Amino acid sequence: MPASLRPLAAVATLVAGGLLVSGCASDPAPRPSTDQNSESTVTLMTYRCESGAVIRATYPTDSIALVRYRGETHQLQVTRAASGVRYVDDSLQWWTKGSGPGATAMLSERAEKSETIEHCEEVNSPDRA
Repeated sequence: MPASLRPLAAVATLVAGGLLVSGCASDPAPRPSTDQNSESTVTLMTYRCESGAVIRATYPTDSIALVRYRGETHQLQVTRAASGVRYVDDSLQWWTKGSGPGATAMLSERAEKSETIEHCEEVNSPDRA
């Protein structure tokens, strides 16, 4: 290696090493608290649907949604989505896009030809559970 490029190679090596160390040290996925004494609150989100129905949902972890619809609560697991966040169980899927008032959500059957049950919008009334 020519002497004129050695300082540049040394800097590049230091930068690459720093990026490698910082990438390994960070934890991109927050973990639920296991501290029994910690007080956690779960936000209960309210969605008003085009049909007039109201759907309530909580998201106790990054991978679970508890969706209450027509008197029944469904526990759904996060799954891959092209956009937004999609949760599924054996019979339903709950697909949200955005957050806060005006965010949209869709409840549909989970089948080969899934039929949409509700088109909803989040309303400005989060409650603490």
